[in-house]
Order: sequence, then C-alpha cells, then structure tokens
Amino acid sequence: MVKKIRLLGMEIDNFTLREEMKKSKSFYDKQELNIIRTVSVKMLSMAAQNQIVRDGIAQADLIVVGDREILTEAGIYSTQRLREASEQEFMTEFLKESIHCSGSFFLVAQSQAELASFLKYLKIKYENMRIVGNYVLDACGKEYDMMINEINAAAPDIILSALSSPQEDAFLMQEKAKISARVWYSVGTDFRVAQKKPSFFCRFQQLIHKGRFKNVIHNYEDRHE
Repeated sequence: MVKKIRLLGMEIDNFTLREEMKKSKSFYDKQELNIIRTVSVKMLSMAAQNQIVRDGIAQADLIVVGDREILTEAGIYSTQRLREASEQEFMTEFLKESIHCSGSFFLVAQSQAELASFLKYLKIKYENMRIVGNYVLDACGKEYDMMINEINAAAPDIILSALSSPQEDAFLMQEKAKISARVWYSVGTDFRVAQKKPSFFCRFQQLIHKGRFKNVIHNYEDRHE
C-alpha cells in the first residue's frame, strides 16, 4: 500500500490504523513536542490558498486522514482505509490507549463555547479521561505565553487541540519549542464527525465542504497540467 499520497502539491500520510498507532507510541520516547494532525477536506481546501496552513500541515509528525474523500481523490479505495478515515478510528484508538496507559490531557479550544462542546463530547465517550487543565485561546489573543505557562505547569502527556486553521498553524510554528509536552494532537474543529449521530446542520456543512474540496482539486489540476 502507498504510504504517502499527494494532493494539491502536499504530501499526506496514508498509514493503516495499526501503523498510525505504532508511530504515535514512538513519540513518547522523544524529547521534543510531536504533532499529530487530523486533516479534513475543509482544511486541505484552505491549504490550497493559504501558505500558513500548508506549512502547518507539513510540520506535522503524523498526518491522519479524517475524510474518506481525501483518499478517493488520491485513488485509494481500500475498504479498510476508507472505514478508518470516515469513522475517525485513529482518534478512538489513540485516546483509549492513552487513557489505558494513564496518560494525562490538556484541552485547548478557540472559544468558551467550543471548549464546552469539546468537554461534553469527551466526557460522554471517554469518561475515564484524566484532564489536568484547559485553555481558551480567545482569552489571550495572540499573547501565547500565558497559555504555554499553564500547559507546562499542568505537565500533561498529551495536548488535545480543537483549534482552527490558520491560527493553530501559526501558533505551533512560532511556539512549538516552548511546550514541554510530548504530543500535540490536533483533532481540529471537526471532531464532532466522530460522534455516532452528528446533527443535521453538521452533516449539511460536511456536504458543502466535500463539494468545495472536489472543485479545489479539479481547479488545481487544471492549473498544473
């Protein structure tokens, strides 16, 4: 199976769930912060026109495909891989394994409302998750030292981020070296797709983003033929 796919001039990992889990476990043996990034059709569409988002994706140590349309546009039709992407299987297995190993988590969100939604989702699905702190980015604007200090004081194993691009991309490129945790797991603002029954509005938004993604792919191919 091809381990790298190329879309919109970007390289994206195409590992199986088992390979993704093996790679993620290796991050705990490293001294620096390692970035796991879930990429969606919405994010890749944005990256086609925003260099900061492209650079943010490129700096990830593990890229997890979060939409099956990314795979099919790259010519990947493996039933296993399509299921893993559409059902967000890496997120489920990674969090369950981390909780089983007594890992601690710090949550980061853009707004108080998004943090509340993120917390509600995690507490329902992962009731034994040990959350040692959280931070709302809107509270500090672009002055990131306060958030970094809170993260480092809490000393989590894993930072779970529901931030959106391009702010998250710019933040990590600028501040990554200051964060003492081992893993920054960017689940993005699309973490709700992992829920069993997403709302009608959520499903409608997904359809819009998927349609736009196909147009972005076709326009990019036309320009680079």
